[in-house]
Amino acid sequence: MAESRHYISGADGSIPGIGGCPFDMDRLQRDYVSGGLTPTKIINFGGKEGGLETDISMELTPLDACTGEQILDVLGCSGFYETSTLNFRISNLHKPGSARASDVWVAIPDNIVVPKLVQKLHQGAIDKIRISSLAYLDKGAKDQPRIVQSAEYTTCFVKFVDPLSYGLLSVFSFSFVKVKITQVDIKQISESGTNGESGRYVYEFDYNQASGGTGA
Repeated sequence: MAESRHYISGADGSIPGIGGCPFDMDRLQRDYVSGGLTPTKIINFGGKEGGLETDISMELTPLDACTGEQILDVLGCSGFYETSTLNFRISNLHKPGSARASDVWVAIPDNIVVPKLVQKLHQGAIDKIRISSLAYLDKGAKDQPRIVQSAEYTTCFVKFVDPLSYGLLSVFSFSFVKVKITQVDIKQISESGTNGESGRYVYEFDYNQASGGTGA
């Protein structure tokens, strides 16, 4: 049987969505509009002056370049990384193929940035796209969320935008050249009423150079 999977688009024949959209958009919109869904991720379209702005900001504890400036809620996000390996029962495990990454799919509320995403379909790359995960862990003068994980994508090419099919929500996908994932580890204990940060882990991979590295 011919394999239906398509690594470049990050979609396969089993996904019943427009353009390969992997989300149940009817459910996402219903939950979001009714207030039954509180987003835990945000997206920021970074880059040079004249980039994609949303005119929405929020107060939060930043993580490196990931801040609460010019952000949007992320209602759905999907993407994966993979490589070819031999069968796991073979003792001499190795990787005969190259590493691959799917497109990243994102569902967002309709916003002024959506026409700019359509424009970017015809105008080249977006310098940076940052998707961050939030958690309420800080104790201070204000109760505000903290970024505990960020995925920073570099040289992103928008490949699909659907601003019409799902009412108040839009879906888009993009490919990228490099990804940098930063994860903050939080101690599950109380130190004078404060959750302690026990460290962070950073992994970065450049698909142009086929090289990656870790850091702290």
